[in-house]
Formats: sequence, structure tokens, C-alpha cells
Amino acid sequence: MFWVYTLIYYLVAGLLLPKEFLKRPPELRLKWLKDKFALFKKSENFSSGSTIWVHCVSVGEVIALSSLVKRLSNNHNILISTITDTGQKVAKDRFKGLSVEVIYLPLDCPFAIKRTLKAFNLKALVISETEIWPNLIHTAAQEIPVFLVNARLSQKSFKNYQKIKFFIRRVLEDLTLIVVQDNLYKKRFKALGVPEEKIIVAGNTKFDLEIPYVEFPWEDRLKKPVIIAGSTHHPEEEIITEAFLSVVEEGTLLLAPRHPERFEEVFSRITSLISNQKENRFYRLSSLNYEKLNLQDAKRIILLVDQIGILGSLYRLCDLAIIGGSFIPHGGQNPLEPIYWKKPVVFGPSMENFPFVQEFLEKKACLQVSSEKLAETLKDLLNNPQKLENLSKKAYQIYRSKTGATERIIRLLEKYL
Repeated sequence: MFWVYTLIYYLVAGLLLPKEFLKRPPELRLKWLKDKFALFKKSENFSSGSTIWVHCVSVGEVIALSSLVKRLSNNHNILISTITDTGQKVAKDRFKGLSVEVIYLPLDCPFAIKRTLKAFNLKALVISETEIWPNLIHTAAQEIPVFLVNARLSQKSFKNYQKIKFFIRRVLEDLTLIVVQDNLYKKRFKALGVPEEKIIVAGNTKFDLEIPYVEFPWEDRLKKPVIIAGSTHHPEEEIITEAFLSVVEEGTLLLAPRHPERFEEVFSRITSLISNQKENRFYRLSSLNYEKLNLQDAKRIILLVDQIGILGSLYRLCDLAIIGGSFIPHGGQNPLEPIYWKKPVVFGPSMENFPFVQEFLEKKACLQVSSEKLAETLKDLLNNPQKLENLSKKAYQIYRSKTGATERIIRLLEKYL
């Protein structure tokens, strides 16, 4: 079956590669292309010793495995692969100064995986969450142990995999260990044919956050209350901005789109929404002139966060966080970063990618509202500081009770490393 998958992959990759190549900034294209075909030079970041390959698809997974990577880097070189450009940047920033090399994930073809294994003399492969690439797993497993950690399987993915169970079972057989977030995911992997002894529940590393405290030179000038809408998708920026303008008499809204390629589009759309330039000010964060910035005569300030890798630290400044990807049928984005700073959280109806929020909702530690009710909810919360405080306290208590997954995964991996 692997040869059939590989043939289909070659055909699809041949069609998509030109588009993927051209959509990247010119300065990244050559590296992306070389990495895709596993044309690697010897790393200058690595000391002598063993190397562990850690694969994270994008920013969320890099952040979720940050503590794990730092712990492993104490005794091993770490090769991190990502698929997205933003994942690359965040990984390079987070692990600066460590024995870490960051690459784009090579093509899921046997020749590219074999080249990567040889180029870095790898000892193990650690894959994050649901990045089940058949040739990556199958080819690597012929030489080194392969682990799927912080693993999850959404209902949608589970149903899709059941349709090709005859193939996906063969792929999962090559995994040395599957370390899942909770018992629900254990049941789903077991239903796909994975032996129970290969599946271990360790919790969710997303709760083991390490967010740097960053002092921003402009933070004291922001008008209170401060609302941050994080990891937004189209058209959530407009939905949230309209709600903010309709109910907040004085305050600040920070909009942080999930994808950097949308910065220009969002800037244009929000500019068209703001009619009263005297009362409402709209700035790009990257072009703020901190020394000359005077916000005293504006009632409402809107900032477009057009920088990568700072959202987690920005949440410290807010009085209320709104989670993007939840007011459209996307499945939501991670709500834990604002909770880490003890901030109250509001999100929309679509949070199925983060099933752990159900406990937060049941214990009234977060609020879930429709886009139509968002303005009304903001008004109610901002007029009731005690409600905000209760939300943040309850959410933080739940968050703290669920930390420790990283330590449990380290202990499991050490048996094989």
C-alpha cells in the first residue's frame, strides 16, 4: 500500500510545489526548496552527540512542545521541522542559543526522509499531535524509534481514518509509542487498530506553557480596558471590531490575525470600518512611533498586531481576551495563553479542536457566545469587573491542575533514548 500512497503523493506534490514555492517570501524560497528535497549541509548549531528530530506543524505545536524541546536539548541536539513559515520563525526565536536546528519538513517521500536521517545522524523522531505522514513514519521507523506525542484525534479525523483503516493501521503499527492527551483519544487510536499497550495517556503539553514576560515601550499609553482578539480569521476582525466600537466608549482593541499574509487585507478592511478618525485611532503595531505617540485625544484605539511570535506575551496587557477561529466553522485557537496570565476568556461557538474547553465551560470559567451576542457580552463583562475576576480565577485554577504532561512524556522517552 505504501507504493500506492507514494505514487499519489508524487503526483499531488508535483502540482502543488510551484504554488507553495511562490507563496513564500522571496528570501525564504531557496531554503524551503532545499529543505523539501532534503539538501542539507552539516549543522553549525550542533555539538557532538546524538540528535533527536522533533516535528511540529506550526506555531501552536512549537509552543506546546517548547518545554519538551528545552528539556531534551540538555542532553541531545534537536532538529525541529515545521511546515509553516510562522512555525519556523517562532521555533528559531524560542530556541535561540540552544543546540537546535530548524528546517522545513521534507517531502513525504522515502528518498527525502532517508537523506534527512543520514544528514543529521538521528537517534529518534518525535512527532507532535496528529502529523501522521505515512512515509515519514514508515521510513524513519526502519532505523530509529518513532513517537507520536501530545497526540490527539478529532472526530473528523477519526472518521476519515476509519475509511482507510486498512492503510492507516499499517502506518500506526510503525510507531514505537503513542502518548495521547486523554482517554477519548486513546479509545480512538485503539479503534484504529493500535494495541492498547502502545498507547499511554500523559495529559496535554499545551498546559505546560512558558511565555516570556516582555515589557512593551508603549503599553502604559493604552487606554483601558484593553481587549485582545488573538489568532483571528476572516471575517472575525470585522465582527470583533464592530462589537468593540458599538459598546466600548473608551478603550483599546488589539487585533492579531492568525496568518501573516492577511495583515494587509485586515488593515484595509478595518480602515474602512472606522468612520470617525478623531475618536478612533487605528495603527499597525510595527509602525508605531513610540516616542511621538499621543493617544490622549482619542477615545478608542485599535492596533493591528502585524508581528509574529509576540501574541503570548501581549496577552499580559489585556483585561479580556477573545479567541479567534471560533466565530467561524474553523474549530477555534488555543485559549490557554491568556489564561496563563490570569485573564478572562471569551470565544465563539466553534471550539471543537480544543475539547478540553468543555470543562472550563461546565465550571463557568470561560464564556462561549455567538457573534450576534458578542457586543452584548462585552458590555456586560466590562461593566462588571467582578465577573471578569471570577472568570479568570476559575480558569487559572483549572489550568494549573492540568500541568505536568511534559515531565511525564520525558520519563517515557528516556526509556528509549
